[in-house]
Amino acid sequence: MCLINGKDFTYIPNASLKNFCTFRVGGKAKHLIIARNNKALLQVYLKCKAHNIKYKIIGCGANLLFDDNGYNGVIIVNETNTINFDKNLVLAEGGVNLTNLIIKCLERSLGGFEKLVGIPSTVGGATVNNTGALGVAFSNFIDYVECFDTVTGNVVKLNNTDCKFSYRNSIFKNGRYIILCVKLKLSNEDGKVLKDNVKYAIERKRFSQPLNRPSAGSVFKRTDVIPAKLIDELGLKGLRVGDAIISPKHAGFIVNLGNATSKDILNLIEIIKTQVFEVYGERLQEEIEYVEP
Repeated sequence: MCLINGKDFTYIPNASLKNFCTFRVGGKAKHLIIARNNKALLQVYLKCKAHNIKYKIIGCGANLLFDDNGYNGVIIVNETNTINFDKNLVLAEGGVNLTNLIIKCLERSLGGFEKLVGIPSTVGGATVNNTGALGVAFSNFIDYVECFDTVTGNVVKLNNTDCKFSYRNSIFKNGRYIILCVKLKLSNEDGKVLKDNVKYAIERKRFSQPLNRPSAGSVFKRTDVIPAKLIDELGLKGLRVGDAIISPKHAGFIVNLGNATSKDILNLIEIIKTQVFEVYGERLQEEIEYVEP
């Protein structure tokens, strides 16, 4: 890669992926580029395409498990951060931090998705994964998503229906589209109600989740069953492989005690899946994404 560092992007060769994911796990990326605007984001993508170099675009790295062997390609970190308000309509770039966006909306008495506060995600990540909590799904507030279509080479707008949102899923998981910005339609709310909702969401997280250790959030998707409940009933809380452990506080979380490897975590996931299937006949599906080298 031949790039010059500047205000638009920063190039870091042999970057430790531990510094770019909430699990604090992973080897080194051959190339890592921080893009600070959409022009730079697309410029890096087009350079990867031209040279047939594999790439992955990430935000906070909150739902990812990088391999111990790193990534033999380009990790593109989306740090775009522009937000525009027009009454109850909000246009936010993909790299905008979700909690920061909620706070800025709160200042304008705009709400609806404030219970998602504290979730480590960007707007782009929340769109791709259809992030949700406490009965609130991010997709419920999306009017349209402006993105770059890597097949046609055009910038397109996909409305809410086009995005094919479902539980922790969307059309964006197929890798065809690069999210540039998201248009949200919010509601005017009483400021006190919004603050109370934020306070409630934060207190719930503090009470129920292991926030003092690195993790990637819930490991498994909910289906007809609640994975954490089954794991808890099996008495697996506290089960440890290396420095990866099933949280004693919340059975749905695997946390890093300090020096966990991706192998530790993958082995622990396999143990959980095997035992749950043997006892309950349920096949758990990972919510976190494993990124191969």
